[in-house]
Formats: sequence, C-alpha cells, structure tokens
Amino acid sequence: MPRIAMVISTVGYHWEELFAAYDVFEQAGVGLELYTVDGSPPKPDPLSVKKSPLFMVGLGVSAAIAPDTDKGIALRGRLLEVAPLSALDPSRVDAIYLPGGHGCLFDINTNATLHRKIADLFSRGAILSGVCHATSTFSYVTVNGQPITRGHALTGFPNPLDQTLIRLGLVHPEFLPLPLINDDELRRGGAKLSKRDVLGATLNPRTTRISLPFITGVGPKAAAPVAQAVLEALNEERPRVTNGAAPHNKQPEVPRVS
Repeated sequence: MPRIAMVISTVGYHWEELFAAYDVFEQAGVGLELYTVDGSPPKPDPLSVKKSPLFMVGLGVSAAIAPDTDKGIALRGRLLEVAPLSALDPSRVDAIYLPGGHGCLFDINTNATLHRKIADLFSRGAILSGVCHATSTFSYVTVNGQPITRGHALTGFPNPLDQTLIRLGLVHPEFLPLPLINDDELRRGGAKLSKRDVLGATLNPRTTRISLPFITGVGPKAAAPVAQAVLEALNEERPRVTNGAAPHNKQPEVPRVS
C-alpha cells in the first residue's frame, strides 16, 4: 500500500487544499501520514473556512466540504494528532503532498528540515506534489548543488492574481505583507512557469501541471486533480533508487485541464 506524507502549515493552511486531497487519498485507501513543522495542530486560513458563494473559484468553502461536515469533523480530529516534521522518515513514504494557503509562506516553504526531507524523497524517486502557495517549497531544495526544480514545469497561485486579491481585501490581514512571492522563488529555482496559468487560474482553477516527479496545481480547485494524478503516478511502474542519485525518469510537461 502506498504511503503519502502531508505537511501542513500551523500558520494558515487552505482548508479545501487539504480537505480535497485528503479525501481523494482516503477513498483510495492509501496510508496517510500528517505532519506539521513542530507537531502542533495546524491552523486553517480563516477565510478558507468561511462559507461563501464564491467557493466555485476557491474563495471560501462550500457547505458540502466545510469543517462542520462529517468528513470535516473526522479530518479535524486527525489534525489533532499530527506528528512533528522531524519524525518524517523519507524511506517509508512514496509521495509527499503540500497543501497551500498563505500561511505556508511563513513556516513551510523555507523550512530547512523539510528541504532535507524532500531532497531525500527526490533521490529515492518519490512523487513531489503540492498546490497554490506551497509549490515554491520545492525550489529551495538542491541535490548535487542544483535546484531539483530546474527545467521542470511547475505552477502555483499566480502572483498577479494574488495582488488582485490583496487589493480587493480577499487575503486575511494576518498574512500581509507576504514574506515571499511564490512565482519568484519558483523562477529562482529554474522552474518553467507558463504565462497561461494566470488566465488558466481564472478560467479553469483546476489546472495542474505534471513534470515528474512534480505534480502541482494552481489553487484550491486543483487539489483533488493533483491528488488523483499522484495516485495515477504511483500506480505506474517507476524506478526507485536508494543510492542518492535522482532517478532518470524525468517526464515532459503534461498540462492537465480537468
């Protein structure tokens, strides 16, 4: 049975970005390991748990997946039992998933311990996945002196849209000013970003990009498609290595518009 690690922000994760992926993984019956940086329960972005008619574009949450639903209550219970990141053993998991939310810019993306864990996962041929503001975490990770994202197609929540949300007052003030710009960090890591994602995130917020071992999505509505793509990748024959060398299985960019 595949095992997937999820590392969640204690400052402010996006509820749907966690819930939707968790639900896909749970229904598939995979083993899930939940972590935060220090082992304390994660905290949702307050705006991400507010029921809103704008949930279709990822603003707020629908009543069907809210924290007060049966599945939401069950997930909240599991979040009370998260483990500290130091307990994550990369040799035991086949994939990692990072839910976004503006809070992860503060405690997840630049975390050196997480970077070391991801480097080990990369060298073992694990799937590296995430959505929205969490995706630049991978750009900080280096193996043999090179960012592991160099030459790979990744995505995340486009900064032009983020700045629009800030101007409209749709980003919670506790996350402002933003400590880093996700797009900028991805570019510094040599990732290939598409200008189409700005339009894609607006017209189709389920857009994902696959450039193995990376599977990334633009925002909340991409969480379930990303999780499904992770399961599909885990079901394929993929070489796994344990000698510290990255697997020679780089795949071309596969834009997915679900």
